[in-house]
Amino acid sequence: MSNLIKRAIFGGLYVGLILAALLLGSHTLYMVVFGVIVFLGTWEWSNLVSTHRIYPLRRIVDASAGVYLFWVTHTIADGGPNYLMFLLPYAGYLLYLLVRSIYSERELMPGDLAKVFFGQIYVAGFMSIANIYYTSTTTPLLLLTVFVAIWANDTGAYLAGSTFGKHKLFPSVSPKKSWEGFFGGFVASIIAAGLLLGWKPSSLVFGAVISIAATWGDLFESMIKRQVGVKDSGNIIPGHGGILDRIDSLLLVLPFVALVEWAIHIYQELHLL
Repeated sequence: MSNLIKRAIFGGLYVGLILAALLLGSHTLYMVVFGVIVFLGTWEWSNLVSTHRIYPLRRIVDASAGVYLFWVTHTIADGGPNYLMFLLPYAGYLLYLLVRSIYSERELMPGDLAKVFFGQIYVAGFMSIANIYYTSTTTPLLLLTVFVAIWANDTGAYLAGSTFGKHKLFPSVSPKKSWEGFFGGFVASIIAAGLLLGWKPSSLVFGAVISIAATWGDLFESMIKRQVGVKDSGNIIPGHGGILDRIDSLLLVLPFVALVEWAIHIYQELHLL
């Protein structure tokens, strides 16, 4: 099987699974699919930055804690502040990290501890923002738009870059990216957001922000991979690499979209006043 066919098949399966989790209205399916993504993403992050070299069980604990954070934030977003007490076990995990570090290799402990904490924020924390939109009665379409606009951005960037790309966007981090590809993705992302959210200024802003944040997310992971000397974060998706390679854009898009959505809300409130 050629690599192109393999990419198409497994890429289609990945997209289909994401759309099923978002559109079928099953909270269980959503939590399972995205819980698996968080687990694998946190696990790959540990591999990528080489934490817990001789303690694989620690990677399982950290990845499981990330899944718990994602699930409990879904419960809080869906059920309200009465469920905030469910965060206490995760607080216990964070305390466990501090105690665990005492028994680690001391010369490596500060760096490893920082990498673990950052991995929890970067993967589980940022992915948990999706729960706000999935459980909302007013903005679930925005979460679907995030995914579709990211895919449109990737497609537009690839087509424009492979056809017209001449001017390097960030050669020291990702030599294949071009400014032509960036603008192709930028336009595609805005079109996708307009089609899903309606042709209004806020929709176009979301499309633009998604494209820019998606590019930054991809560049950030590329920077990490280049520093540690690997091509992919993993190989769990044949032809596509690892889970982090698939969600690197999403992990930065979600917090940026949340900030922009909050800013638009504040502006509308002040404008009404």
